[in-house]
Amino acid sequence: MIEVYCWGEPLAGFYSKNPNALGKPGEFRMTWGGDTSNVALAVKKLGHNSGYITKIGDDFLGQGLFKLWRQEDVDTTNVFIDKEHATGMYFVDFNEKGEHFFYYRRKGSAASTMNKDFCNSVRVDDGKIFHLSGISQAISFDCLECSFDLVEKFKSRGFKISYDLNYREKLWSRKIAKNVYKTTIEFADIVSFNEEEARILGLSQNPLEAVKEALYMGPETVAYKLGSKGAVLGTKGKVVAYSAPQIQVKDTVGAGDAFMGAVIVGIIEKMDEEEILKFAISTAALTCRKTGSVEGQPRRFEVDNFISSTDFHNLIRGGVSE
Repeated sequence: MIEVYCWGEPLAGFYSKNPNALGKPGEFRMTWGGDTSNVALAVKKLGHNSGYITKIGDDFLGQGLFKLWRQEDVDTTNVFIDKEHATGMYFVDFNEKGEHFFYYRRKGSAASTMNKDFCNSVRVDDGKIFHLSGISQAISFDCLECSFDLVEKFKSRGFKISYDLNYREKLWSRKIAKNVYKTTIEFADIVSFNEEEARILGLSQNPLEAVKEALYMGPETVAYKLGSKGAVLGTKGKVVAYSAPQIQVKDTVGAGDAFMGAVIVGIIEKMDEEEILKFAISTAALTCRKTGSVEGQPRRFEVDNFISSTDFHNLIRGGVSE
C-alpha cells in the first residue's frame, strides 16, 4: 500500500562550484530537487511507502528524475510524460558569506500544465496521507485548480491532507498567497510553515502563540519551522518546542522538506508530539550534511541512532515563548 502520495513539481538543480558564478563560464554540480518530490523521497527513506504525482518532460532531466524515484522505490504510477513541455530546473549560487541565491527556469514546464484533466487521470488506491505545497499551487493557475481537485479527491477517500506553505516571492504576491493558504488550511490536517509564512498569515510573532492560532484554523497538527533555531510542533492537546541539534552544516537546501517528511512519518507511526518533533528536527539536521536536497537525506537507522545519542534542548524552558 502507498501510505503517502505527494503532488507537485520536481526540478533539476545546478549548484555553482564557486561563489558569484552565475553568468560566468565555470563548473556546476547537478542534483535533484522539488519540495514535494523531496518529501516523497524522505518518507521512503524513513521506512514508509510513498508515491509521486506529477508531469515531467520527455527529456534527459525527466528521465533522470524518473530513474531516481525508481531507484528509491517511490511509486511512479502517477508520473506522466509530457512530450511538448520541458522539465523545470533551478540554479543555486552563493556569496562569500555562504548565503544561497536561487534562479528558476520553470515557466511553461511540464508540471505547470497539470490541470483538471490531469487530476482526473490520477489513480488512487488506499493510503493515509496526501501531501502538497504552496509552491505547486503557485506555478500556474491550472495547478492551483488542480490542487483543490486533488485535495477533494483524496479527502473523499479518507486521506489526511498535509500542507507545507513554502512561500516563493517570485511565484506570487503575499496577498494572493495569503488567500490561497487560508483556503487550503481549512481542508488540511497537517500544516507546516516558517517565520515569513506566519507573518503572511497574520499570526502572532510569538512562535508558540502562532502555532496555537494556526490550530484554531482547523488542522490537527501544526509545525512551525524556525530554521537554525529549531522548531515548534503543536496539536490540540500539546505544544512542544526544541532547538535544532548541532551538526556540521554544508547545505540547508531541502532540510525543510526532510522535516516535513519526518513529521508525516511520525504521525503515521502515532508518535507523541515530542517524539515527532525530535524525529523531524533530527532528520532535517542530518540532511544538511551534504550539498543538494536529496543527497543528504538520512536513512531511518541514521535518524534513530542520532536521536539516541543527542541531548535535545527544550525551547519552551529556553525562551521561545518569552
